[in-house]
Amino acid sequence: MEINDIQNAISVKLHQAFGDGYKKYIDEVPQGFKTPAFLIQFLNLEHIRQIGKRWKVTTLFNVQYFPENGLSEASNMTLKVQQALKEITLLNGSLMLGTGANSEVVDKIGHNFIHFNFFLQEIEQKIFMETLEQHIKTKG
Repeated sequence: MEINDIQNAISVKLHQAFGDGYKKYIDEVPQGFKTPAFLIQFLNLEHIRQIGKRWKVTTLFNVQYFPENGLSEASNMTLKVQQALKEITLLNGSLMLGTGANSEVVDKIGHNFIHFNFFLQEIEQKIFMETLEQHIKTKG
């Protein structure tokens, strides 16, 4: 799994929830962009070691909403975005739950901070014998 997988799943979920009327950007907004729009930014990642060669990975995303009509629209949209992103589906079909969501509006832009957590399992690479030579002597 990669961070892009989660970003793409967030984008798909926003499209399902809000339709074609909203542009979606990942990582940065281009100069001269049109509102209303969403910006999906990856903020940080934390690895926490678990028992049995497992790792809990906690990611934090900021889904920003750029409104067309100002502060009240941005404020109203924060709860809608949190509700839409309470769960996302990755392209491989895996379901991820959004946790620890909180929002704030700064400079008329809605910021929705949401964690998506998952576990990784370390797999030991087994080295198999690559070739086998057999020499047979026969009598006669």
